[in-house]
Amino acid sequence: MAESGNVRKPLVAVSGASGFVGTHLRTELADVYEFRALSRSAHVVERNASESSTQWCKCDLYSLPKVTEALRGCEYAFYLVHSMAPSSRLMQGNFEDTDLLLADNFIRAAEAVGVKHVIYLSGLLPDEKDNLSPHLRSRCEVEQVLRSRSVSVTVLRAGLIFGPGGSSFSMLINLVRRLPVMLLPAWTGSMTQSVDIKNVCHAFRLCLGDATLAGGIYDLGGHEPMTYRELILQTGKLLGREVRTLRVPVNCFALSKHWVALFSGVAPALVGPLQESLQHDLQARPNPLLQRLEGGFVSFEESFRAAVDASGGPLPNPRSHTQFADKQAIKRDRRVRSVQRMAWPAGWTAARVTREYGTWLSQRYRGLLAVETDSVGVVRFLIGGLKLCLLELTPTPFSEDAERCAFYITGGCLSRTVDPPGRLEFRIVKSRDCVVASIHGFAPTLPWWLYASTQARVHLLVMRAFGRHLKRSCSK
Repeated sequence: MAESGNVRKPLVAVSGASGFVGTHLRTELADVYEFRALSRSAHVVERNASESSTQWCKCDLYSLPKVTEALRGCEYAFYLVHSMAPSSRLMQGNFEDTDLLLADNFIRAAEAVGVKHVIYLSGLLPDEKDNLSPHLRSRCEVEQVLRSRSVSVTVLRAGLIFGPGGSSFSMLINLVRRLPVMLLPAWTGSMTQSVDIKNVCHAFRLCLGDATLAGGIYDLGGHEPMTYRELILQTGKLLGREVRTLRVPVNCFALSKHWVALFSGVAPALVGPLQESLQHDLQARPNPLLQRLEGGFVSFEESFRAAVDASGGPLPNPRSHTQFADKQAIKRDRRVRSVQRMAWPAGWTAARVTREYGTWLSQRYRGLLAVETDSVGVVRFLIGGLKLCLLELTPTPFSEDAERCAFYITGGCLSRTVDPPGRLEFRIVKSRDCVVASIHGFAPTLPWWLYASTQARVHLLVMRAFGRHLKRSCSK
């Protein structure tokens, strides 16, 4: 518990604390709660260190020990994370697999330190759960992973969240302001329901303060449901602009994500998944939490007025002050992340998967590569008869033979010595019947251009081949 004057406030951990939702959450609920904000950005932590109601903690959410330490002492926690933004100079893997790993880290850590209640901000889902877009499929999977352990988890599902600094709102505003003619693919005819950030924060307050709501799944809505086309026209009306439109009878996601990114100022890696999710009809279903919010909904027009400046431009995202510095740091550090989901042979432990990886490598590349493990568990990847060590892996003190085997990358001619050291890990995620093989913070010795075109590609091919090997082992 944190102390403020004579009143002891509950301590609440917030992952994604420096983003749009996390920033508003900490502002709106500061009267009742003290916050511990988790961020991987040193620039964010330094910039916000003087906040009176928030303890800022630099935390790598990909590291289970770091997350566990960051959550220690917290009664409640918010999970506001998605992994579509780059966290390393090279990322091998898709956001669905990285979201899976991050969620598993977070809920394992929360369970280990006794967090009472976790709240996850997910996305509205259509009635039909088949053929979901990758973005919504990932949100649904994260819900399942978070709810797979003993911690009480409340899921709030929201569509587009509007408010000062919101990326969805800013994207919409910039498109309407900058495009002389708006192309309307087929997905703009789907129904959507947006909500104001103040109503989202009110929902957070209710879920933390009312034990009868804990552990439920609730849709959030506030604005009148409308098609995305109607959303565009309504925005144009409030901006005082006539929006010229041209309908296109197909979705054309590959093309439209690039012109949306160009004119909205949002990266294609973020635009694409969000855009694909809009092909579904997404509306909030009636529920007890939504009933509690009725009467206090912020209208679409009020949301618009509160989120634009005098010229009608969107107010900046809270992260805009540090994004450039973060990107430069990522480029300068020259680190690599690789996250690969694989089949899980029933009954195999993480230790067995790890041993199998070494055995399989030695057999598949016999004469070229040998994998040796010494008496204390240090693993070395050697060039055939030369005994030249390519990589050396030392077991971390946090490994678990059953579900998680982790190693620090501590040597070898292909790896630079860095602090913190890179890591390799094999993890069993039982709730999803899969193995996640991952490398974090690897620092290659080779010049970056040479590494990216050689060693990085070889690693990805090897991991995919090992994944096929595990899949074959499932049928034996």
